[in-house]
Amino acid sequence: MKKLSTLHILNGDASLPNFTKANLPGQVLVWREVLSEGPVHADLPESEFWQKREEYITRATKEPAEAYHIKVLEEVQKLEQAHTFFEVILWFDADLMCQVNLLFLLSRLQQRRPAMVSVCTPGPGSSIGLLNSGQLQALMEKRQQLTQDQLYSAGEIWELYASPHPLKLQLYLQQISSPLPHLDEAMHLFFTRFPDCTDGLSQPERALLQFIQDGATNMNALMQQFWIEYPGYGFGDLQLEQLLSQLQPDLAQTTEPLKLSFFGERVLQGYANYKPKPYWLGGTEINGNSRFCYDQETKKLKPCA
Repeated sequence: MKKLSTLHILNGDASLPNFTKANLPGQVLVWREVLSEGPVHADLPESEFWQKREEYITRATKEPAEAYHIKVLEEVQKLEQAHTFFEVILWFDADLMCQVNLLFLLSRLQQRRPAMVSVCTPGPGSSIGLLNSGQLQALMEKRQQLTQDQLYSAGEIWELYASPHPLKLQLYLQQISSPLPHLDEAMHLFFTRFPDCTDGLSQPERALLQFIQDGATNMNALMQQFWIEYPGYGFGDLQLEQLLSQLQPDLAQTTEPLKLSFFGERVLQGYANYKPKPYWLGGTEINGNSRFCYDQETKKLKPCA
């Protein structure tokens, strides 16, 4: 069977308007899942994997299941035809959220085997959705064409990310040459989302509390400050709102004006420890009795004492 020329996979609708204007040849698939948020389990059958993702996303966004089917699952189905294209080009930014989505897609493309898989990623601080037609064309011309070994490594990293063994993921990353230029930094940020070994706060949680203490009294000011200082996470409004809601009422009041609780001040000052409410990082559940914590001194994840 004669192969089609090119399939472009875009990370989210924000990239679509400028990409359409650029008039690059090929078909387009828009990826709308956010696999950095909520549970992912690599060992589940495909149907059960997506069922659990649907349950999480519809609960988090308050959107109906029908919207998830249209926006996400119909696009996922298009991946089944990836082998019919000569080249699949993935357009993803350097931040953590994009890199996790990219890992998943590369693991799937390794199985579906198009003739060529390439990645277009602008440098940190830039975004595909903000590039004009000329910049998109230039980025495509210098795209990274992945080898089979690099695809295999990406698949292995995804399997470990979506497992309950983050220490194995950390060790694997230390032992290999990264298949993607921005993946090491993104995975380091992933590890900083685990509770800190000293106070139980993740780095994003501590940042939000610190910004509130420093005078951010409304959500807009809080988000703007986070985006300026921590763009590498790739969080949008929804992720930051969810993150802050996890901290109330124990650590902060989330009605405006925002302010810390007495306990929140004590934790931020290093006089008390926080036991996080349950949440998921990849395939690892975090709660008040988590088995892993992030060590600020070594900049690594380690078992809790």
